[in-house]
Amino acid sequence: MLTIDEIKSEFEPNTPIFLSDLENRNKISSDALRKFLSRMVRAGLIKRFQKGVYYIPEKTIYGESSLNPADVIKRKYLSNGKKQYGVLTGLSLLNKWGLTTQVPNVIEIVTNNETNRKRLIKVGSQSVILRCAKTPISETNINIIEFLEAVSNIDFNDKEQVNRLRTYLKNEHFLRTVLDPVLINYPKQTYKKLVESGMINEFA
Repeated sequence: MLTIDEIKSEFEPNTPIFLSDLENRNKISSDALRKFLSRMVRAGLIKRFQKGVYYIPEKTIYGESSLNPADVIKRKYLSNGKKQYGVLTGLSLLNKWGLTTQVPNVIEIVTNNETNRKRLIKVGSQSVILRCAKTPISETNINIIEFLEAVSNIDFNDKEQVNRLRTYLKNEHFLRTVLDPVLINYPKQTYKKLVESGMINEFA
């Protein structure tokens, strides 16, 4: 039977604990697991962030700590620290790369952990748009996928954005053998942008 000590040995305080993680790692039925977690919440040993997401709180001078929605979003849809399975897109990505000063109210993510073409969810108070990955995201292709997401989202009439993206591309030294298997899954418009801007010639 799962114990609170086992959970504490596996998860640091203030890190997301997903119900799906516990279901996969422990030989316990979903119903029994939910009842166990409900007891732990009532006892104050863990806290429920939202449906299916828990965490171990810490005592602070201001009371018990709370879970940061950004940590939940990252762990669920971007990376667990060992595997990469998602990237930012839209204004979220352009802001991360310094291609825009706009700070989006809604975070946009392309991830392996979504099957819908587009879905709006709430993580705490943060709105998130999820999109299924056009091709499976991994450590080996995450950089080229981020680049293609940026190409898909920038305004090619904005010369500053284009030049900064071209500089990034030159510094990365991407190979066509890395580009082609990913690019084939993107809209023709993305390929057209690469050709018309001349960026396609930067690939070795």
